[in-house]
Amino acid sequence: MTTNQRSTSRRTLLASSGSLALLGLAGCLGDDDGDDGDDGDDDGDNGSDDNGSDLEVEEFQLLDRDHDEDVIAYVHGDHWDHGPLVVPEGDNVSLGARIEDEDGEEIDLEEAGLDLEGELVGDGDDTVSLESHGDHIHVEGEEEGFADVVFQLVEDDEVVYETPGDDEHPLEVEVGDGDQEYVDEDDDHDHDDDNDHDDDGHDHDDDNDHDDDGHGHDDGHDDDH
Repeated sequence: MTTNQRSTSRRTLLASSGSLALLGLAGCLGDDDGDDGDDGDDDGDNGSDDNGSDLEVEEFQLLDRDHDEDVIAYVHGDHWDHGPLVVPEGDNVSLGARIEDEDGEEIDLEEAGLDLEGELVGDGDDTVSLESHGDHIHVEGEEEGFADVVFQLVEDDEVVYETPGDDEHPLEVEVGDGDQEYVDEDDDHDHDDDNDHDDDGHDHDDDNDHDDDGHGHDDGHDDDH
């Protein structure tokens, strides 16, 4: 009786062990299939990281639309040249932008599906307010003072370009009764010409060489003697 019970128990144990082994093998195969599924999810995540909307801007000029679109300031590397932007207290200025891509081609904001927007850097909410109108922006002078602002190009609610800001060198806005100054591009060209004029000054040194020719003339006179 005891021997039969032990045999029965042993057969039961072996059967259970075999079943567990089969379950373990099935689990391994199932894990492999699951890993393949995880790889598919990773591929999807990688695809979503791609962003083809980044915009390379070579030139960004801020224009006064109320003043023949004269240039108020322009981005130069990591900072602005010229400025500040002057806004009358209790009034607004309408700003546009002349933008060129890395190939020197001018970007039409409307055709490119881009909006020009602005954002204050640091304090200044009580000084100015900004309102985008697609291809231009209104800056309202709330109260006298100073503020810093960056301008952005936005596509489908995503910023694809931003002018220098934060710890770089944002554009300063002055709210008050001051006069807006504009970039005189002709003066800039004249300045380059002045540098060329300095080169002419070096050419003037060649006139001293002409004096040496004068000494040569004296030598000729000595030859006459």
